Amino acid sequence: MKLKEFVAEKRKAVFEDLLAGKDPREGLFNAELLKEARTKGSPQLGAVVLEPHRVCMEFIYPAPQASTIVFTVSIDTPERIVFMPVPAWVVESIWQGEIDGTYWFESEARGHLRDFEQLLHEQANASFFGDRRVKRKE
Repeated sequence: MKLKEFVAEKRKAVFEDLLAGKDPREGLFNAELLKEARTKGSPQLGAVVLEPHRVCMEFIYPAPQASTIVFTVSIDTPERIVFMPVPAWVVESIWQGEIDGTYWFESEARGHLRDFEQLLHEQANASFFGDRRVKRKE
């Protein structure tokens, strides 16, 4: 399973549990904070924070007349998460720092690196020469 799929699946499951008034089916969370948050009403989806070995999902319990509660559920991942920065030569010559990289499971990242390395072989790399105009999908 890819990281994006893992996060989407876990986030959906926890959100469904919270909407149904249940405790999250997995992960670490503060039960007292959840009890307090439920007094505010229904949850909304918040941010997702990635760490090397866990996904921290935030759920927002808004309260117009009081303080909003951000409730976090942390779920361990089946493998390490790595950040793959855009190589410096790409950032410098094309995007000038506007895009800095993406997150992947380590196995996905290694696969991307293997695929990228294959592009350096003479025959594969030759396809990048010649007409390089962007082709529109029509």
